[in-house]
Amino acid sequence: MFERIVIDGRTFAPALFLAPMEGITNSAFRRLLSDYGGYGALFTEMLSAGAFLQEKTRESSFTRRRDCEGPVIYQFGASGREDLEAVIRKLPELGAAAVDLNLGCPAPKVKANGWGVALCADFPRLREVLERIRRSYAGTLTVKCRLGDDPDHWREGFLERVRLFEDVGVNALTVHVRFSGEKLKRRPRWEEFPWIAARTKLPLIGNGDICSPRDLEANRAFFEPLSGLMLGRIAAVKPWIFREFAGLEVGEIDYAEVWDRLYRYTLEDMPPERAFGRLLDFSYYFAKNFMFGHVFYSSLQKAATPGEIRAAALRFLEARPGLNPGKGLSFT
Repeated sequence: MFERIVIDGRTFAPALFLAPMEGITNSAFRRLLSDYGGYGALFTEMLSAGAFLQEKTRESSFTRRRDCEGPVIYQFGASGREDLEAVIRKLPELGAAAVDLNLGCPAPKVKANGWGVALCADFPRLREVLERIRRSYAGTLTVKCRLGDDPDHWREGFLERVRLFEDVGVNALTVHVRFSGEKLKRRPRWEEFPWIAARTKLPLIGNGDICSPRDLEANRAFFEPLSGLMLGRIAAVKPWIFREFAGLEVGEIDYAEVWDRLYRYTLEDMPPERAFGRLLDFSYYFAKNFMFGHVFYSSLQKAATPGEIRAAALRFLEARPGLNPGKGLSFT
C-alpha cells in the first residue's frame, strides 16, 4: 500500500510524506530523516510568506535544502496581505518540489495572522489567495486543511472548498481529519477518508496520528481510498519510521547515536541560542521511546546550554534505558 503517488505528472515513491511541524522539520531534522530514507517527500515547517522575503534562503535552517533530502515541499502560511508574487519569484533558487498552502493550523498566533484555519474559513479571501498563487506559479501546488469548524454541519462547507481547490488548479490535497477546534489529543476521524476520497478527483493524502503500519492493517477500509499518507509527530519519535511504512529493513537502533547525530546537525545549521530550543522540541518526542522518558526530558530541561543538554542526554541514553513497548503511544 502507498508504493507511489503521481502529483502533477511527478511520481513520489513511496507515497509517504513528512508533515510540516513547527520547531521540528528544520533543515537539521530533515537531514536526519534523509539518513534513513523511505519517504517520498519532506515538508518544511510552515513558513511566513512575509518573512520568507527577508530570509537568506540558502543559509536559513527554515529554508535551506540539501541534495540528500530529495524532494522538499515548501509550506507557507499566508493571509493575502503579503507580496505573494514576490514569494513565488524567489522560489526557483530553492528547487522546491512543490508549494503547499497551510489551511489547517489552528494555533492562536496563526489564526491571529489570518493564516491556517482562519484563511480556510474566509472563503472569498481563500479564493483570492489561491488565484494569486496560481497566476504566479506554474509549478506543483498542494494544500493541507482540516475538516472544518462545525462537527455537526461540516460537509457542505468542506466540499465547497474542495471544488475551489479543483477549480483553481490545486494538484493534491492533504486532510488532517480533525476539526479546527479539536486538540491533538482528540481521536482523528480516519473513518472520513473514504467519504472525502469519493468526492474529489485530486490525489488525497491522509494525515492524523498515523503511527504504525499496524494502523493501516487494522483500519484497511479507511486507508485504502487514499493516494498517500502524511506522518507527523511519530517521525520525531522514530526518525526511521518511514522505512517501517515502506517495508524496508530498519536494523538495530542506537538511540544515543541518533540523538547525538541530530545534535551535531542542529549545531551545524543554527546558532547555539536557537539550537537549544530545537533540541528540546525534538527531545520531547524522542523521549517517548523510553519507559521513563519523562525522566530523560526533565533532565534536559535543567540544562542551560546545548553542551549541557548533550551531556544530560547521553548520560541517560548511553545507560540503555528500557524501551516503551509502543502501545497506546500518547503525544499529549
